Amino acid sequence: MSPKVTLQDVADKAGVHRATAARAIRNETKISKEVRERVQKLANEMGYRVNPLVAALMQSRRNTRVSRHTVIAYVTNYPTRYGWRPPHIDRPDYFPGAQARAQELGYKLEHFWLGEPGMTPERFSNVLTTRGIHGLLMGRLPPKIEEARLLWERFSSVALGRTLRTPRLHYVTEDHYAGAALAVRQMIEKGFRRIGFVSTGRDDSPGVLNRWLGGFLREQLKLDAKNRITPFFFIPEPDTEKNPRQFGRWYDKWKPDALLVTEAPPFFEWLKTLKIRPREIPMATLVNERLDEKWTGIYCDHTLLGSLAVETLVGLMVRGETGIPEHPHEVLLSGKWMEGVTLGRKK
Repeated sequence: MSPKVTLQDVADKAGVHRATAARAIRNETKISKEVRERVQKLANEMGYRVNPLVAALMQSRRNTRVSRHTVIAYVTNYPTRYGWRPPHIDRPDYFPGAQARAQELGYKLEHFWLGEPGMTPERFSNVLTTRGIHGLLMGRLPPKIEEARLLWERFSSVALGRTLRTPRLHYVTEDHYAGAALAVRQMIEKGFRRIGFVSTGRDDSPGVLNRWLGGFLREQLKLDAKNRITPFFFIPEPDTEKNPRQFGRWYDKWKPDALLVTEAPPFFEWLKTLKIRPREIPMATLVNERLDEKWTGIYCDHTLLGSLAVETLVGLMVRGETGIPEHPHEVLLSGKWMEGVTLGRKK
């Protein structure tokens, strides 16, 4: 695929400033007819296309409405100020991608912590309003917290991931169903038939496990009935060794030739408890963020997810859409299959 043509590419080719190229493409009469026609012709020949989101943003700036959109708040509610970021937690960090995209669009992304001492929903909302902040990007919430109470009518808001259940905002998240389905297809292509689905931890994003399981079961129907294995589900237990023992009994009963696990680290801990070497069981994981570990499985670019969330939020802000949406929607990003050393092909 050829690189996307940018406005700067057109300006360089035309021998004009980037701003001049932009005005010429908008057909502004302040730019001479000759320059307008030359730039427009080059843009068409080069395949340049105007980004509608950026165009809307720049139009709002020309209408002098940008002052209320300068800063976007990245809101978190972990027990500690930075508990939502690695290395404090083994979860994707969406902030860098969101911050970079915000800067590209002319915004500044700032972190705000709901856990500040003495903070209340009203005070938090007032702090943001006083600062002229009207866009909120809700980061992942910690386990067992599914609600955030703010004066939502003041803000344009988008949630990252699916941890926030109340209120129902617009979401930007991974397409978990498609990822699980893709993984099973890849495993079948490699010769595996008795594929076992293993849930290795709590479902801290409500509905994610169901989506993974739905994708797995849909593809499993393509296999002969004799190869359809009942999934294994993690059950929270005070006895930390109970789940590994239960998994061991499940594995001995069904004898899968490969496993699709929700997350790899707890699975490897189970194998250690059972004194099984990881290479003895072919495995792919649905959360394959640690690319340096060379696991096989589904990788979803958290940097791109953060970027998509900002784009979605800016669209709401430019259109002036605030409050809890009547019809919340999701933006889903498909994951990619990454080859590693944990699966191989069926021997």
